[in-house]
Amino acid sequence: MLHSLVFFFVVATYQQQRSSLHETSNGAEEQSRWQRRTEKRRQRTEELLNSIELQSEKLNNLKIPTLSIPQSSAIDWDEIDPELDPIRGGKLRQGSQRGLRKRAQVEAFHFVVSAILNAQSPSGVTIIDAGCGAGNLGVSLAGLSYSSGINIKVLAVDVNEHALARLSNRVEAILSPEKLETFCADLANYDLILSKIPPNHSVIVVSLHACGAASDMAMNLAIRCNAPFILCPCCTAKSLTKRSPSNTEKRTTFDLSASFQRSGASADIEYPRSKWLMGKLHDTGVVDMATEDKYTLLAKVADIGIGPQTLSQQRQQQARAKKIVELDRLLAASEGHGYDVRLMRIRDHDPLVYSKGDLLIGGKDVAETLVNLPEEGEEIQ
Repeated sequence: MLHSLVFFFVVATYQQQRSSLHETSNGAEEQSRWQRRTEKRRQRTEELLNSIELQSEKLNNLKIPTLSIPQSSAIDWDEIDPELDPIRGGKLRQGSQRGLRKRAQVEAFHFVVSAILNAQSPSGVTIIDAGCGAGNLGVSLAGLSYSSGINIKVLAVDVNEHALARLSNRVEAILSPEKLETFCADLANYDLILSKIPPNHSVIVVSLHACGAASDMAMNLAIRCNAPFILCPCCTAKSLTKRSPSNTEKRTTFDLSASFQRSGASADIEYPRSKWLMGKLHDTGVVDMATEDKYTLLAKVADIGIGPQTLSQQRQQQARAKKIVELDRLLAASEGHGYDVRLMRIRDHDPLVYSKGDLLIGGKDVAETLVNLPEEGEEIQ
């Protein structure tokens, strides 16, 4: 009996060891396959980026300067109402990098909006905050506009009703509906949104970190009414999401997940957006990939990079891809709609540290304003 038990134990142990070795072997093989696939994607990405960069004078000549804000135009955050401050009003942790970046973003948008308004001098203007979320941008722009001498209203548009409710609660004591109005709508429903603009008001469209194709819809919204736009896009890979057949473009009520579903492109948006990038992807790059697949690769790398690499290598490749994706967006407005455009960067947003700091600016008959936006490193009068 004892002999049988010993024999059973030896056999069971042997089978367990074989099974463990088999699992280890399978795991190592799967890891090896993943590494080979990743290395192939990385090589394809490098080949694609090189081919676009080497054959594009437009891209090679494009420098992305950092917007410099004169001290006289800087926002004194300690002096304004706390609810207008994205840190205090937006309940962000004091001294956190996220809070400081949010202040820099708001300050950049406020400065460019002011420059455009000073050049155009409209009697009344509606600033559409497209994809406003909890409203850190729109709230600040509305509150700071009191000193402009212009009748300015902010229309804060988002598909997330819960975010809009938080925004309304935040500002009900300091901003009247005449200064800031919330509106729940899909950004693709251009006509519905524009129907909210008061008569005789000009329009400026702003959008801070509207995910994926929502940034493209914000641009299209501006183009629909020949308005200037100021965008800071993010999450480029989300633009590749396919909208479900039962889309929300014409709906006026939404569930909680709608804001995530609406990051995909609406029917009027195709990628690449410009003839320039379409030509580059068609004529150059990885020969065994379709043009659509090349753009998909670019958008994903611009968003999250490709691992495993050192963080520096990943960020460098990511910055190169995002530069192409954002230039593609701007050239779509320039080529097809006669917009003057400029690509800049928000201060303290080093692309090798934080990739969501590109500022896309465009408008009709605003070339002089765009050229005169001050850059870091130049003397400001």
